[in-house]
Amino acid sequence: MFFIEQNSETIRFICFILAIIFFSIYEIYFPYYKKYKKNYSRLAVNFLFIVFDTIIVRLVFPVLVVGAALICSKYDIGILNLFSLPLWLSIIIALLLLDLGIWLQHYIFHYNCMFWVFHKIHHSDEKMDFSTALRFHPIEIILSTIIKSFYVILIGPPVVAVIIFEILINVVSIFNHSNIYIPKRFELILRKIIVTPNMHRIHHSIVKKETNSNFGFNLSIWDRIFGKYCHITHEKEKQLIIGLEEFNDIKNKSFLNLLAIPFKSK
Repeated sequence: MFFIEQNSETIRFICFILAIIFFSIYEIYFPYYKKYKKNYSRLAVNFLFIVFDTIIVRLVFPVLVVGAALICSKYDIGILNLFSLPLWLSIIIALLLLDLGIWLQHYIFHYNCMFWVFHKIHHSDEKMDFSTALRFHPIEIILSTIIKSFYVILIGPPVVAVIIFEILINVVSIFNHSNIYIPKRFELILRKIIVTPNMHRIHHSIVKKETNSNFGFNLSIWDRIFGKYCHITHEKEKQLIIGLEEFNDIKNKSFLNLLAIPFKSK
């Protein structure tokens, strides 16, 4: 545990890079949509987002989420610090609560206009592959970091649980945005536990009802509990249209224009 805490940034970065390499190769050999053609300008835009987001977060909030967990641990702040639980049990409970927190945050980002203007940039991608997981407006990343930090202070999770969760966010997000083929029977079993690419692809559908469903990023249980799980799509899965209608008429989808779009919204 001490090793993970001392080397959290390095471990997180290595896992992130390995996930990108693994799922990008997986997409080449076992794609779900075989008709996808590589659009290098689109890939460049998505990678520019992750580079820009990383720089912004490192400059504005260098260690905010893990730092919040360290403060909670030191001063016994948060719900979990009210109880003397074994470390392993605290980690499990913390991971579940953090996962629920991200679900709630994602739900709010869809239904609150102030948040949606930034989150819709993620949904503006007209294709869905591993690089879509990198396409987040920096203001959304800043807001998300602040919200996660307050949530960490509320529940008081072990530091190692927050580190594990941050690693999971990176790796699982790349997985469930990937254009990868998973045998249908296995995928249906898998989605009873975790959010699969097929399940999350529905969330990126151009149909509004489908866009506002399947908010989970890791565990699929929250969508079922809160009645937001969508299994059957308006179109057949292979004909599912990805994106948002409001972006159909926008010809300039460069990185700089996508950055500016939220500030042009009425």
